[in-house]
Amino acid sequence: MSDAKIYVDGDRRAILHVGTVATDYSTLRDAVKAWHNLRPELARNASIRVIGGAMYTAAEILKLHYIKE
Repeated sequence: MSDAKIYVDGDRRAILHVGTVATDYSTLRDAVKAWHNLRPELARNASIRVIGGAMYTAAEILKLHYIKE
């Protein structure tokens, strides 16, 4: 099920990791927006960690869907 959606709470705090740089965001939604604005060569190696939760790779970030809009 590699095409399965990953449902997340977009309001949780998250950190975007791009190489050695980690940027804290007040919401997962904001971290995902920032990830989408990265150059492709940076985005494919970046990840997002939800504070107190899971870490998502670039392939997983594309599958994220918010529980509540």
